[in-house]
Amino acid sequence: MAPLKTLNKQQLPANGVTIGGVKTRSHLTTMKKEVLPKRKADDSPLKRATVKRSALVDIKNELKENNAEAAYQKTNVNKKASVGVTVPKKPLGTLNVKKTVSWIPKKETTKVNVANPVQVKVTESLLPKPKMVEKILINKKPEAIPAATKKTETSTLSTGVVTRRASRSSELEKSSESSLYVSALEDLNLDENKKASSKRQVRRPKPPPGVEDYDLEQMNDLGSVAMYAMDIFNYLKSRENHFKIDDYMSKQTSINKSMRALLIDWMVEIQENFELNHETLYLAVKIVDLYLSKVKIQKEDLQLVGCASLFIASKYDERIPPMLDDFLYICDHLYDAKDVLSMEIKLLRNLDFQLGIPLSYRFLRRYARCAKIDMPLLTLARFILEYSLMDYSTVTYSDSKMAAAALLLAIIMKQGGTWTPTLEYYSGYKVDDFKDIALALNAVLHKKQNDKIKTVRTKYSHKIFFEVAKIPLVDDLKL
Repeated sequence: MAPLKTLNKQQLPANGVTIGGVKTRSHLTTMKKEVLPKRKADDSPLKRATVKRSALVDIKNELKENNAEAAYQKTNVNKKASVGVTVPKKPLGTLNVKKTVSWIPKKETTKVNVANPVQVKVTESLLPKPKMVEKILINKKPEAIPAATKKTETSTLSTGVVTRRASRSSELEKSSESSLYVSALEDLNLDENKKASSKRQVRRPKPPPGVEDYDLEQMNDLGSVAMYAMDIFNYLKSRENHFKIDDYMSKQTSINKSMRALLIDWMVEIQENFELNHETLYLAVKIVDLYLSKVKIQKEDLQLVGCASLFIASKYDERIPPMLDDFLYICDHLYDAKDVLSMEIKLLRNLDFQLGIPLSYRFLRRYARCAKIDMPLLTLARFILEYSLMDYSTVTYSDSKMAAAALLLAIIMKQGGTWTPTLEYYSGYKVDDFKDIALALNAVLHKKQNDKIKTVRTKYSHKIFFEVAKIPLVDDLKL
């Protein structure tokens, strides 16, 4: 677009003539002053004096309006009377005279003397006790009865009459409202119930001797949910069988293992470019495998499945997920919006809208935090776990055991350590429970690298990730 030409003052006409068919600002101002007619509001009469008022009505203006209306009604009445309309008149005796109220004798009230109270007989049948008082009397302990009530009891035995006001005043003199309220709580055993309920909430399994209680240290951190952390991960372990993936590649006729590896490598690249969470990547890969294990697809739709899976996972795990146009752009507009949305519906229906899938990455973070593992060692375990996503042989393994195997392999590669009692307690596994998975992951690392699949190694060869991909591998004998 060419730049706008600047006009000199000499080019502008003095009388406001248009230049090239375009009206200038000076022309518009002259039109407003000379040509344009006046607004209707300018010729209208003056408005009321009380134009400005607050949201609450002004009392003075309201009274003036009421007086004006009353005067207007009087004039109308006079006019109607002059025309010949009969107006009912009030008798002279009732005009401008206030109504007299007949005098009603008040009931005689007797003043109660506090010093000499009036004794009133009270029977249980006439005055039933409230439910709250009955509970207090039932749970009343003999030690909690004040001395004032004992005095009243003795008086009732002698006279047979209960002085309610005297007993109440004596109690109030010796005990304030707060003390009565506390004594009532003690009688109802509410404090004991509160203590019992608090004990129920605090109850959780304690680690064995020699193992640090990590959750107890994180009790003040609300984000860690330390009170329910063990229960949450035990529940996720119980849900693993619900999302179990079988060997499905033999049922697929149009795709193979290498195509799946290329797809996941592309998904890792998207996760890195969009700066998505690692949980988003792991959830998207799980959605792909769960869908392929149940539905046969063509190779042309494989990338569409991966794109829609990332779209769903990002909306589930990201605070600000990418837009649909972003996913269409990364697919080079191979698919349109209708294709992605229809595939999204198919994936969600196939999953029965259950996206709380146990992920190996979540288990890995839990184990590393409880064992207080440093960041370079955790990054190495993340590299092993993420690199195994592209290998089809790890699809059928348990996610919690995959995380434990990746962490054990990283410990051996980095420090030459072993599986500690802390890791055994918080993971719930011994080395023998996942040793075969650790050997499988080590075999995946020893495989010959494919030039087309190198996104994960390039990613973890950077200084940000401590160059963990360059750490030398270990033999199976060390495992």
